Amino acid sequence: MNRTSITAAALGLVLSAAAVPLAAQAIVSSPVRFGIMGGATFPLSDLKDAAKTGWNAGALVTIGVPLVPVSFRVDGQWQQMQGKDVEFNSPGGGTIVDRTDFRIIDGTANVVYTFGAALPTKFYLIGGLGVYNERAKDQGSDITASSTKFGLNGGVGFKFQLTGFSTFIEARYHNVIHGTEIGDVNSGHAKSLQFVPITVGITF
Repeated sequence: MNRTSITAAALGLVLSAAAVPLAAQAIVSSPVRFGIMGGATFPLSDLKDAAKTGWNAGALVTIGVPLVPVSFRVDGQWQQMQGKDVEFNSPGGGTIVDRTDFRIIDGTANVVYTFGAALPTKFYLIGGLGVYNERAKDQGSDITASSTKFGLNGGVGFKFQLTGFSTFIEARYHNVIHGTEIGDVNSGHAKSLQFVPITVGITF
């Protein structure tokens, strides 16, 4: 056997050995994965005028075949944002400082398209439809208003595959259709409610 044949055989052996873990991972990986996530929520547009940056936490279920770029994800998130202080004149003179805090619970069904599905670091696009329960609570009067609306979401993320689990970071834009800052109190002036949660999470 000449040197060229030996080199070719050795190269084939190395490539075969490298392919085994990837193939094995594809076989043993479950098509259903669960995860948890959390991060910061940034209000946009009119909501930004009334609320500060808040936090979010949630859970997810991903359904997809290993190495196939298209998968499906169902998730639920709790978004909490503290309102900005507002000053106004009191009937008895002087000023009163008040604020309205916001809570949004959403459940979304999404399609995920992953680029480089076989790579340990993956870039993906995510988007879908959701149901959003929004609640606003006036801290001065303790009055609460709430409503449930439909909405859309879309964003991008990076996933990092590790042994037995993966981590990810993503940003998604949410648009609650005809959502308002204070539930349905001003339903005559209903407008879209917009926010962007930036989250980190883990799936297993």
